[in-house]
Amino acid sequence: MFPSGLSMLWERDHAPDALQARFGFTDVDEATGWLTGVLRRGWGLPVVDCERVLISDHNAIAWVRTDASRLVVKVGSKASAFERLAAIADVLAELDAAGLPVAAPLRSIGGARRVVDHTDRPLSVVVQPLVEGDLLDTADAVAVRAAGAALAHLHEAAADLPTAGVMTNRGVPEPDLRRRLLTGIDAAGSERAPRACARLAELLVELPDIDTPPRLIHSDYRGTNILMSGRRVVAILDFDEMTVDHRVYDVARAVVNLATRFRSWRPTTPEARTQFLAGYRSRGMLTEREEGWLEAFILWMGVGSVPPGDDPDGWAAAVEHGL
Repeated sequence: MFPSGLSMLWERDHAPDALQARFGFTDVDEATGWLTGVLRRGWGLPVVDCERVLISDHNAIAWVRTDASRLVVKVGSKASAFERLAAIADVLAELDAAGLPVAAPLRSIGGARRVVDHTDRPLSVVVQPLVEGDLLDTADAVAVRAAGAALAHLHEAAADLPTAGVMTNRGVPEPDLRRRLLTGIDAAGSERAPRACARLAELLVELPDIDTPPRLIHSDYRGTNILMSGRRVVAILDFDEMTVDHRVYDVARAVVNLATRFRSWRPTTPEARTQFLAGYRSRGMLTEREEGWLEAFILWMGVGSVPPGDDPDGWAAAVEHGL
């Protein structure tokens, strides 16, 4: 019905085959025709154009234009995740109300922020406003600092939100942090990053138990999920990995993965790491015990990012000399 590009976000599968196998559509025309009907029936929105469709795992993202606005529509085909996706949509609405830069899902005609529609299978549909911006430039110190402060704001706003729906059919992270992080010390890691592994082992012996409870966290906070307008964060994207865990896990994962982009997987530079943490601490101070566990988590994730065999992006060196 509409001219549309179809591609995979990071997988190397053939996109038309993935569209049919995962969502049941024989081609893009059939998919956009269905999407047009869903937005008309469910939201009263007349679609003028579907600009492109991107597939990632069991999710498809469509950029569509109505006569009044541009929207992003997220379609999920994994039925076991539907209740969780509905809960995340409600969390985004709460974060938006608290002043966070997120794209709060639009309410349907029936009042829901997530709707399930049926073709040959049930499909979850969430409609969000399109936010214009550029992906975070990790070489821009001011922007990176702003991204760190935005994560602290997110943690602050999410601290008291309900978690039950978000954790539906979701594995609970290992609560014993020592036990969890011990899995990061193995023979391969010790060989490729011996200093980092030795320091991690030392921390796991010395650190007192963490003194803050788990809370809702983003869990995939990186440059590709942070939109900027100049040096201001205008949107935090992709909350699909949201979970309940210690905030230092979220900060550490962001520090290690901030510069990773789709199929490019580079370590964060020391300068970007310093600015990001300074930004976070400017708004959300960590306790002394959290600071210790933050170092441990950064080392654990860094060692876990060192690839077997060739290491063209220099992860081992980055872990040994700063992460």
